[in-house]
Amino acid sequence: MGRLFNGTAHMIRGLALIDPPLRGPLPLAGEGDIGRPSNIFEGRIYRGDDVAMTSFLRRLPRSALASIGVLAALALLAVVGPWLSPYAPEHPDWNALSAAPSLAHAHWLGTDAIGRDTFVRALYGLRLSLLLGFGATAIALAIGLSYGASAGYLGGRSERLMMRGLDVLSALPFLLIVILLLTLFDRSLPLLLIAIGGYVWIDLARVVRAEAARLRDQPFVLAARAAGASTAQILRWHIVPNLLGLALVYASLLASQAILVESFLGFLGLSIDEPSAGLGTLLQEGTQELDSAPWTLLVPAILLVATLACFQQLGDALRDGLDVRGAETERGSGALAPTEPAAKPPPVSA
Repeated sequence: MGRLFNGTAHMIRGLALIDPPLRGPLPLAGEGDIGRPSNIFEGRIYRGDDVAMTSFLRRLPRSALASIGVLAALALLAVVGPWLSPYAPEHPDWNALSAAPSLAHAHWLGTDAIGRDTFVRALYGLRLSLLLGFGATAIALAIGLSYGASAGYLGGRSERLMMRGLDVLSALPFLLIVILLLTLFDRSLPLLLIAIGGYVWIDLARVVRAEAARLRDQPFVLAARAAGASTAQILRWHIVPNLLGLALVYASLLASQAILVESFLGFLGLSIDEPSAGLGTLLQEGTQELDSAPWTLLVPAILLVATLACFQQLGDALRDGLDVRGAETERGSGALAPTEPAAKPPPVSA
């Protein structure tokens, strides 16, 4: 039995040489390891991971780096910016009602009708919107990635049942359900995160399912399955890591969608209660003061547009940087060459 198992392992090693290869040599099982699967499932996916990451960074447009820089600057400003002002977001200044923006006083971007500082309130709103955007995106990634990867890898009846379940969920008026939940229950941050995250994960699951269905018949997955890997091991070490690039691209779009949904709910008055007002709530209040204090509408609107534009530009740049056709073209040109060069043929004697 030991010789039979070693022969099978040699066959799997041959399959592993097919692109994409498994990292490192395939360990052979001994006489006492017949009933235990080999640990090839505990390594990383590709020998060329570092080369692929370098290639990805080289293909990444400068617009992606610029978007990341702007988003980092906005996040840093939202965190440390309110400390630069002596005013709290909920405390009014009765001596400066609807004060215009000016550097002559401490209200650099003006105040609203009851004297609250626009600069501080806008940064607190940006902080809340970014927190909800990133938190809801993390929830959507956890649900959509696991659901779509499982459905795509399992295939057959399980895949059909899971996708029919997604069709049923897509037919539901999710936004109306979210509004109903926020109306009936306390509008807290955890409830808003779960509601928005549960709303935006469905499309991600569909995209991930299609890619996982393509990966399940790849040689490296077949090799791991032949070696005795369980479904959970294959999903963890082979399917999900190969879906992270696609999920990363879609995550930027999910973040912008989550921020837009939160702003829409805030504009309807269904976001978190005061004093923790998001950008949507500030926009709704700014429309009521458009004649007397238009800066209360312009400042949060500019922050919202800049945030959404950066996320959208980042998603487009990541999609171009992770383009499969571009990667395969570069692989054909030798950028992703095998780690072990082939031996040179002996010279032909005359």
